[in-house]
Amino acid sequence: MGDDRPARRAPDVAEALRRQIFAEVLPPGSPLDEARLAEELGVDAALVPAALAELTDEGLVETLPDKSRQIAVVNELHAIQLLDVLEVVLVAVFERAAPRIGSSGIAAMEARAWQLEAALDSGDMPGSREILLDLIRIIVDAADHDELRAVNEHVLKRSLGRLYLYRRSEFYFLWSDGWKESVALLKADEPDAAVERLRRMFWVLTEELRGSGSPAEA
Repeated sequence: MGDDRPARRAPDVAEALRRQIFAEVLPPGSPLDEARLAEELGVDAALVPAALAELTDEGLVETLPDKSRQIAVVNELHAIQLLDVLEVVLVAVFERAAPRIGSSGIAAMEARAWQLEAALDSGDMPGSREILLDLIRIIVDAADHDELRAVNEHVLKRSLGRLYLYRRSEFYFLWSDGWKESVALLKADEPDAAVERLRRMFWVLTEELRGSGSPAEA
């Protein structure tokens, strides 16, 4: 009889590892052994190299000088640089999208913003990442620009994933409040103010990471 189980592919293995990374089952700096990963995941060992290559392209896995691999380590400087990239790209997309987002899109964003807060509060980091990606997709779709959509896939998604390797839970409320307030301004038909609120969110987060002293006003 044939095997009715779904075929496992390298992208499936990459997704399983990705979720373990964001859940800190595999925290930054964890060494990666292909045979051990295959055994733990119950997959064909031949699928693991391609899965790790995919995660390396995303910046979640790094290759050391001795050719071994580990979960990437993101320090404070890297995190600030990632926030810079996210601000430049995402705010530019949001400037184009904000006046175009209709009531259904705003309602979807509002739901995601509250879901994001709940996920961050509960420590569900894989879930919070998926919610953020949904928020970004709504914005990118409203922008209606093929090149910006490509930027989302190759820049925003990668930068956001790497930022998730640098955990500072004391700042999560700045992230969720920024999104909620930006959406509230969209709902009030103030798209320019919504864009500025999102821009300020990134500024505040960056200043906090730089250790500017007393907490910056969000």
